[in-house]
Amino acid sequence: MQNSGDGHQEDGQGSSTQASDPDSIDAMPTKAFFVDMLIRDIPLERAVLDLVDNCIDGAKRLRDPEQRDFSGLWVKITMSENQFLIEDNCGGFDTDTAKNYAFRFGRPPGSSSTSYSIGQFGVGMKRALFKFGRKFVLASATADERWKVDEDVDAWEKTPHWSFAFKERETASNVPEEERGTSVSVEKLRPEVAVKFGSPYFQRSLSELIRIHQRQFISRGLEIRFNGDVLSATNLEMLTGNVVPAVETFTHKIEEEGVVYDVNVRLVAGVGSSNPSSAGWFVVCNGRVVLAADRTEATGWGLAIENAALMPRFHNQFARFRGVAYFECTNAKFLPWNTTKTGLDADTIVWRLALQKMIIMARSVIDFLNEVDREQSEQGNDGPLQRALTAASTAQAETITSSSSFRAPDASRYAGPRQVRISYSRPAEKVDHLMSAFSVNSAKAVGERSFDLAWQDEEDAK
Repeated sequence: MQNSGDGHQEDGQGSSTQASDPDSIDAMPTKAFFVDMLIRDIPLERAVLDLVDNCIDGAKRLRDPEQRDFSGLWVKITMSENQFLIEDNCGGFDTDTAKNYAFRFGRPPGSSSTSYSIGQFGVGMKRALFKFGRKFVLASATADERWKVDEDVDAWEKTPHWSFAFKERETASNVPEEERGTSVSVEKLRPEVAVKFGSPYFQRSLSELIRIHQRQFISRGLEIRFNGDVLSATNLEMLTGNVVPAVETFTHKIEEEGVVYDVNVRLVAGVGSSNPSSAGWFVVCNGRVVLAADRTEATGWGLAIENAALMPRFHNQFARFRGVAYFECTNAKFLPWNTTKTGLDADTIVWRLALQKMIIMARSVIDFLNEVDREQSEQGNDGPLQRALTAASTAQAETITSSSSFRAPDASRYAGPRQVRISYSRPAEKVDHLMSAFSVNSAKAVGERSFDLAWQDEEDAK
């Protein structure tokens, strides 16, 4: 094993060059300022998600991402008020990547990239390390290398150089497959981070975020454990069978330096179970959920576009609406997400093209849900549309791929005698008396029994 010693090198970013040149003005930030600015605008939960994204990119390097099978691969997250630890068996990365990319702030020109990656801005891991605490250990093993970096941030900030050192570095022959992977440990947690990492409420909230945003990878076989518990993928079902979701696909081409990249887009809009918290648009970039159940103007709610009907603001009568916008590209920089993967880059051409189509597709679903709402106000839950929705099949959204327009169920197939809702009020003591007399336990049942008796009297009088 080779111990690299101090290993620090001047990299052209320190102050030595400026000091030797009397005409040079030093514009380098202090390390403390740089670190504090780097972590300021990202929530703690999102920093954890960035590290999970890095693990998944490792899985994508091991497996063909287009085959969509990550069985046998795992990510383990352990957190407490004293330590954060994330480990994976996703192949690790070599010392060349560590030296030239992993610890750089931003992606250097010419660096290799992972096809269909979800961590592409070159910021996430470093931002998370500094966000969490003041000491970190990062270790990785590939098929033929092992290495470790062990840094105390307080000590590093006092040095003039910006590089980190290998604590250990070893060329190995045929590292066992079960030992290949990466681990990141952070200690000396910042006080505000320690409080959150030790909070059961924060832990539950974070585990749910991981379930939501990594749902596609979990559903493809990736095992994610959080403090020992295996996380399941969240449900994103749509009704099928007698209801046909709208599906539209298109490809937007982007050329850069003579290379043409395809951004493949698939839009799916339909109905699911009545659940306001799950309703809205989901935006998925290279498998990573960027927006979940969005009901804002960002995805068209309350907006109008040229030659398209107005989209209403979200209301609970649209609690069955489900829409998913899938974006995939071998080069993740062309996907319509922001650097923290918490929202959209709404100025990208591919997003503007998709949004126009999303509004038109959603409008047809909204029109149907308005009909369902009208029927329910008149007939309760026993109208033909309600019966049709109850009889529909279900499918996970990612399995719905055949192009189609939205098609509502044929209400005539489920039509029975036309129902009308009757609503009225009477003194409570009289209703209670009839509940006892009729041997029923609700005011609704009193009304139904009263109607049936009145109708029977009418029949008998004929």
